[in-house]
Amino acid sequence: MLLVVFLSSLINGLQIGLIEDMVGSIPHVTVEAATPGAKPLWQMPGQGGIRGKVVTNLEKMATQKRKIEQWERVSQTIQDLPEVAGVAPSAEGSGFVSRGAKNVGAIIIGVVPSEQMKVMSLQNRVVEGDFNAVDAQNAAIGVKLADDIGAKLGSRIRLVSDQGIIQTFRVACLFDMGVDQANESWVYTGLPAAQAMFKMGKDITTLDVRGKSLFAAKRISDQIESFSSLKVTNWMDSNQAFLDTLRSQNTAAAIIQAMTLLASAFGVASVMIVFVVQKARDIGILKSMGATARQIQKIFVLEGLGVGIGGAILGSGIGTGLCFLAENILVPGETFGGRPATIVPMSWDIKYVLMASAVAVIVGLLSSVVPARRASKLDPVEAIRRG
Repeated sequence: MLLVVFLSSLINGLQIGLIEDMVGSIPHVTVEAATPGAKPLWQMPGQGGIRGKVVTNLEKMATQKRKIEQWERVSQTIQDLPEVAGVAPSAEGSGFVSRGAKNVGAIIIGVVPSEQMKVMSLQNRVVEGDFNAVDAQNAAIGVKLADDIGAKLGSRIRLVSDQGIIQTFRVACLFDMGVDQANESWVYTGLPAAQAMFKMGKDITTLDVRGKSLFAAKRISDQIESFSSLKVTNWMDSNQAFLDTLRSQNTAAAIIQAMTLLASAFGVASVMIVFVVQKARDIGILKSMGATARQIQKIFVLEGLGVGIGGAILGSGIGTGLCFLAENILVPGETFGGRPATIVPMSWDIKYVLMASAVAVIVGLLSSVVPARRASKLDPVEAIRRG
């Protein structure tokens, strides 16, 4: 049972860390205005007179994100969905960030900090400063971007949007999303500041959604698509290979745990069979004194139950102790799942102890049935003579 508790906690900790690294820095569901599809050249504005005179070509539309109008109503409708935990608006666009002679391309994202922290695991991603301080004068930037432009907490940086609007911000927060692209290009500002820089008025470009359950993302996106014409994407559809890896890992974990339990059952059964052989003379004496086969069988079943309970208590106790010990041995300078990395990724849960204990008792009980039946069928005369 020690192995069951330890392996279950190890596998769960590994999966939580991997999922956090993969999904923690992104919303579960993203809602955007639909991007216009490609059109034939003759359908483009001002080109109607050339139909039949040129070969029809498909021309891509502008890559700038479209705005979501009347987003408050859409946001409230999404928030009212039963599986939604939070919705956060954002205004996103491209531009440049500079400090001194350094000039770097950036993705400028205007957010409401308190709302954004509800849909993304930002608290564990903050390296220095306070993300809640982000507003019209303060910005949050990635650690790689800060290193590229030579900025630190309190430094002044200049943002230039693709609309040509320039604004100066103070660095109030440094973050590490665990993704190179985010760390080297993302800049968070207050929502009104970004709206002004991209000339959006009160509109936004994106609604970020977080579900109450990580794996409810697909259902939430389907529900949003049922009442809205907006473009909806979710992390599950975008990371299918990762989900397949998790399923394979769960299957492998279940096989390992099943084999461990099977080995435990054979171990208990072996011990009980040896015990029956050793106590053959005592069994013969008891039967010669009037003990029935049912009573003999009950003795060995109770003994198997006792072995199971003892194994559950001892194994679960030692397994839990090892889990807590591993959780507190940190690896200096390393992070995993947005937290300081430990020697092995552990996530202990009482349900693993209860499950392992229940299985230990059941295995002990079932493993004693065959030896108990064998003991109850011993001939007392032969048992005493050969004992």
